[in-house]
Amino acid sequence: MGVDLDKIFKPQSIAMIGASNKPAKWGSFLLINLLAGGYPREKVYPVNPKEKEIHQLRAYPSLSSLPARPELAIITTPAKTVPGILEQCAQQGIKHIVVISSNFSEVGEEGARLEKELVDIGRRHGLAVVGPNTMGVVNARHRMYAVGAPVQLRPGGISFVSQSGNVGANMLGWAMNQGIGFAKFVGSGNEALLRAADFMEYFGKDEETRLILAYLEGVKDGRSFMETVSRISLNKPVIALKAGRTEEGGRAAMSHTGSLAGSDHIYDAAFRQSGVIRAETSQDMLDLAKSFERLPLPRGDRLGIITLGGGWGVLATDATSQAGLKLAELDHNILDTCDRLLPPFWSHGNPIDLVGTIYMETHIAILEAMAKSPNIDAIVALGSLGTGTIIGLNMLVSQSLIMDMSEDAMKSFFMELKERNLRLLNRAKELMKTYQKPIVFVEMQFIGEEGLRDLEAGETVIFTAPEKAAAILAKMLQYRRYLERKGAAAP
Repeated sequence: MGVDLDKIFKPQSIAMIGASNKPAKWGSFLLINLLAGGYPREKVYPVNPKEKEIHQLRAYPSLSSLPARPELAIITTPAKTVPGILEQCAQQGIKHIVVISSNFSEVGEEGARLEKELVDIGRRHGLAVVGPNTMGVVNARHRMYAVGAPVQLRPGGISFVSQSGNVGANMLGWAMNQGIGFAKFVGSGNEALLRAADFMEYFGKDEETRLILAYLEGVKDGRSFMETVSRISLNKPVIALKAGRTEEGGRAAMSHTGSLAGSDHIYDAAFRQSGVIRAETSQDMLDLAKSFERLPLPRGDRLGIITLGGGWGVLATDATSQAGLKLAELDHNILDTCDRLLPPFWSHGNPIDLVGTIYMETHIAILEAMAKSPNIDAIVALGSLGTGTIIGLNMLVSQSLIMDMSEDAMKSFFMELKERNLRLLNRAKELMKTYQKPIVFVEMQFIGEEGLRDLEAGETVIFTAPEKAAAILAKMLQYRRYLERKGAAAP
């Protein structure tokens, strides 16, 4: 790629062209989000000839009147003004530009003509242009939220390019609520000059990025895209959510960003050949993202299952088979540990049915034995988190029928429960580090979404269904086997 994108994702100063005091304007709420995210106020230059001050910042009538040359220009003015502004940027030596403005090729012939003019100007002056019709750019590690959504992300190692601004912004919001850490985000929009593959190549070289996500509606140069992602996936996982899978969805993609969706079978084959992990749904992509970021890759397909009750073990067994994995054979150390700690009527096989045992020490001891086993490549623990919640709550309720239950007693119960959960999760993290095996938790004990996010703390993975755990582990194994076929080392 001939253009360095550092000044798009790490600009030292930004000109906001079309900045506004009017709340409903893109030039208003995008500037508010940028300032609210913590970007230095003194490095932001609002440009609007009709205003003296915008959101308590001095406004400038033109680019030529700025006190210093900004490294990045963000344009929110109407489409017909954009070509002239690009010319002005080039005259001022501003080479990196984000065009938020819409009404280009996605809306018809006149928009397509304007977009072609934008392309001609960009190529003539060697400009790096994001968009048009983009939601914006985020760099969470550098507190830059030049985006049309009020998100504040936990800094992490995931970078995300989205061909839909709304999908991208919504997924950032979900990631924020789920505590998933991000490095960078860009809405590629209509991709007049810079395409999704360009951003993915940049993320592939970026030291702050460990994992790449892509929401795609269509790829304009399939061969170039495959070559790019094939290189990247040898070093970093690439997870793609490809929309327009149906004929109707393909037509919707065409009307949305002007992308030609193409045959879904072709994309499927291309992803497999280039090592891209395909997400089935938007939430599936986030589940894959946090799993790839936090867990070691499984070395094989042998799954060990611990379950608080037999029924969930049956469902987990079905999920294991449906995901293309198999149940591991329990070795003598695991069998001896279970015989010593569990009642005689335990399942004596995999899944290990803990028959409702609520002692955390028992759960940890069996988890340790499974992690040490050479027969097991990955572990799923069902019901271990929150163990004793139902029994404990029943006791509290029964006591409250006899005497008034104090608020302090209720708080003490939940504090003790959280401490038990954290002890289990911390031991699991130690075991994953020692044995390099993924350990995934499945919880059904009424902890709640916020409680699960707090327990994960950006370091462990907790799902609420065994089917999800098995499917995610299968895709992680798929990526490891791709690396093995290519002779590449697992990250």
